[in-house]
Amino acid sequence: MLFYKATNSNIQTLTDLFQKYAQSSGQFVNPHKSFIYFGSINHRRLVNIATCTGFNIGSLPLTYLGVPIFKGKPKTVHLQPYADKVKIKLSSWKASLLSIAGRVQLVKNVAQSTLLHFISIYSWPIKLIKDVERWMRNFI
Repeated sequence: MLFYKATNSNIQTLTDLFQKYAQSSGQFVNPHKSFIYFGSINHRRLVNIATCTGFNIGSLPLTYLGVPIFKGKPKTVHLQPYADKVKIKLSSWKASLLSIAGRVQLVKNVAQSTLLHFISIYSWPIKLIKDVERWMRNFI
């Protein structure tokens, strides 16, 4: 993932970089598998960049290496699927016959560590954190 300002010189430098990399390593960037994601740029400029690089035009939000990428402040709608993953884990464990100590260990070692991973990337809305905490309390 590369971030750059969409100037003509930067686009030319980027394409030169890809060519030099291909010459050095023998690995080529596949433009059919590559995407351009944009913030605030007009459509004509975006199409021009896509034409120069040969890349496809992508749209936000997206997930990259398991992390949601979006524009702006994190909202519940962006992070709800990750909170739901914790909820699904808790509900799948509900059927197993675990002692209270076993449930506490599962929450500490799995559910909270999963939540901590996501919280370390983005600042979550308080309501969503409280919902996940409630689900953990109900599981125990």
